[in-house]
Amino acid sequence: MLCRISTIPLRAVCSLMLALCVVSAFGAETSTTSALKAGAAKRSIVPPFPTRMGGFYDRLANFTGVKSPVYARALVCDNGTTSIAVVTTDLIQVSWNLVEACRAEITAQTKIPSDHVLICAAHNHSAPTGFQKYSAYGAAFDKGLFDFLRQEIVAAVVEAHGRLRPAQIGFASGRLDAITRNRQQDNTTVIDPEVGVLKVQEEDSRNLIAVLFNFTGHPVILGSDNLEVCGEYPGMAAQTVEDVLGGVALFTQGACGDVTMLRSGPPFLEVQRLGRVLAAEVIETCEMTATKPDATLASVYKPVQVNSRDLPSVKKASETLKAARKAVVDGKSAGISQRELRQLERVADSAEWTLNLTKFAHAHCEAYRAARNASIHVVRIGPLILVGIPGELFVEYGLEIKQRIRLTTGHPAIIAGYANDYIGYIVTPRAIHTGGYEQAVARVDENAGRALVDTAVRIIERLVQ
Repeated sequence: MLCRISTIPLRAVCSLMLALCVVSAFGAETSTTSALKAGAAKRSIVPPFPTRMGGFYDRLANFTGVKSPVYARALVCDNGTTSIAVVTTDLIQVSWNLVEACRAEITAQTKIPSDHVLICAAHNHSAPTGFQKYSAYGAAFDKGLFDFLRQEIVAAVVEAHGRLRPAQIGFASGRLDAITRNRQQDNTTVIDPEVGVLKVQEEDSRNLIAVLFNFTGHPVILGSDNLEVCGEYPGMAAQTVEDVLGGVALFTQGACGDVTMLRSGPPFLEVQRLGRVLAAEVIETCEMTATKPDATLASVYKPVQVNSRDLPSVKKASETLKAARKAVVDGKSAGISQRELRQLERVADSAEWTLNLTKFAHAHCEAYRAARNASIHVVRIGPLILVGIPGELFVEYGLEIKQRIRLTTGHPAIIAGYANDYIGYIVTPRAIHTGGYEQAVARVDENAGRALVDTAVRIIERLVQ
């Protein structure tokens, strides 16, 4: 089902105090004075050497092959005054040290300001890892992988910058209701079914430069037993879009912290099927979307301090796990119902995950506390607002951001999750009571999401008035 999103007149929504604060503190740069130019490129990020895969605590081996390629893809936009680069990667996350290194080289080679470079990940659980200094997943730091990824990400942006040509853009959204579920609430209603599509086309032809598309769902179809690199369903979707439409297809992940994919068959066949389903919606939406001259570009990057989640001592966490496991054994002996038993097992699983995180936090206190250093990165390309969030935002927050932006500014927005860093799960206060894996491993407290949402909306309201 195809939905049209139109733009309505913009409105001033912030006070003079906020306006002065935003301009002085954030250094926002917005321009519509020149015609838009755009360029796009992609580079393979399949390591040409052995290295670890990420995404699962129990996957400890190096990758053994390649099911499908993984890429870094870049879109560069320029209007003569403002330049912006959006980079998407088929990684599980991007770490701040990698982003910082990439930004510095990109600025040196292209003159794009470092805070105008947004780098995000698809949250693909079948990609290499080990490029972050510390990892709760257990992979040791691999400097060779770090340097390789930095080189290829920078090269993608430099190539895209070198391909700048006159462009027009358009945005619309499609919808996919039946392929995701909320795993934290165990339903198929609290999801984000929107498929956002930004079409970037050559000014004097119908040749496509790029399609930037957005969907919300964990790429975790392939499990920990898979040791072959794969782009998962986002990679399959992007490749299919490129094969059909041409250009470069960039996937941005939404607020999928508690949203996963519905599966009904063998894992790799499901990767292919769901990737094609998403691609079909992107292709239809793109083909039905008109483009027009719009050289509006802006980028605002703002650090946001949030609080770490309080954790028990290792001793206390161990005692909690021991008691939870005993409750499972006692429940089985007492012949409780399967529903009650599953709940006890869920509590025990949560206790084990919390113990693992507690051990990590005590061993690497500085790395654990680094999650407090969050950020918001707002990028505007024509009518579209991208909101970069550095972690696994729960879907309720993503829906709220999009709705508030639409109501106050009239502009469409998408969430670009896993952007510029990774601070872990960003849960709602409700999750404290419902529990589950996400809450058990969260490194920031239950108020972090509210701080990020409100900061993003304030920036955007000022930016588009």
